[in-house]
Amino acid sequence: MGEAAPADERERLLRALEHGAAAACGLAGWMNTHPELSLQEHETQARYVRYLEEHGFAVAVGTAGLATAFVAEWGAPGAPVCAALLAEMDALPDIGHACGHSLSGPASLLAATALAAVVPPAALRLRVVGCPAEELGIGKRRLVAAGAFDGCDAALMAHASDMRRAHRLFLGNRKFEFVFHGRAAHAAAYPEQGINALDGVIATFVAVGLLRQQLADGVRLHGIVSEGGTAPNVIPERASARFWVRALDPAVLDDAASRLVQCAQGAAGATGTRLEVREDESSSPPLRPNRALADLYRRQLEALGLEETADAPDARIGSSDITHVSHVAPTIHPNFPIGRDLQLHTRAFAEAARTPAGESGMLEAARALALTVLALARDPAARRAVADAAR
Repeated sequence: MGEAAPADERERLLRALEHGAAAACGLAGWMNTHPELSLQEHETQARYVRYLEEHGFAVAVGTAGLATAFVAEWGAPGAPVCAALLAEMDALPDIGHACGHSLSGPASLLAATALAAVVPPAALRLRVVGCPAEELGIGKRRLVAAGAFDGCDAALMAHASDMRRAHRLFLGNRKFEFVFHGRAAHAAAYPEQGINALDGVIATFVAVGLLRQQLADGVRLHGIVSEGGTAPNVIPERASARFWVRALDPAVLDDAASRLVQCAQGAAGATGTRLEVREDESSSPPLRPNRALADLYRRQLEALGLEETADAPDARIGSSDITHVSHVAPTIHPNFPIGRDLQLHTRAFAEAARTPAGESGMLEAARALALTVLALARDPAARRAVADAAR
């Protein structure tokens, strides 16, 4: 497709990646042993910023009102392509970097700094976006709203997994809390005086259970009781439930969400309770895929001699706030393997991130990301394909 990057430039980029590998692995190792929770990634941010500044990036912190977010810039404003590399930071409570952000973040940093060492500034503009609070689902949403990805021709990051796939989807996720208000009463002496808020919650779960048989294929609907009363002998005056509904198709997602809300409304009417419906800020749309950008990444895997696993783009997927980015810039979020038969958000996954296989996966991601950006910088036809796929 069109012009390719000169072979010697590719080789110099691979050498720059190799040269920076030790520092990136050291950063990943530090993160694995010092996990920081969402919106508390202060030392991680400081190390990311120092790493980038040492390689000539100009960094602004506190983007979008998030203390641990940042945007790092390198390259000429008039360059033919602006590529954003996303660097996540946060860990999970108790189980640390069980989502692999200790690998995906340093992979983006290594890719960016290697590109800056090889590609002339006039040919490429790089933006590294420090993305906090992925586990809360709010970081990238706020960064998008603040314009952190404005003007970007592509946004890229890679995620640790037990799979290797260039094209990976994310479910949209609408998150609701249903709060039912009733009237307290002594459950034995004056039961007729009470209005049981917990009945509203229970009736909602019953209605949702009946709804599931009419939902479209691929819809995921799950909930918990988040508040159910204070004592068995007191009729609850307040009770609540939290539900998440997910789907790949936006129209299917919105329809399922509407029907979920109707279940709660019907439960309130049936139990005489008053209902509050709250939708969480961390709701996210489905990923808007860009097959051309994913194919470009796939070609870099092939050039590196790496074969994708047989997993489909929609196999074993969840949700992520990166989907907000995909609606303002062509975006990919491929997987790189760090072991076999691993499940995200488990202690086993966190342990795998600490192993040599974890480091190897991180370096694979850095190479493939960097080569993809280089191809965008050097191949106008590739840029046109990505732009066309975004229309």
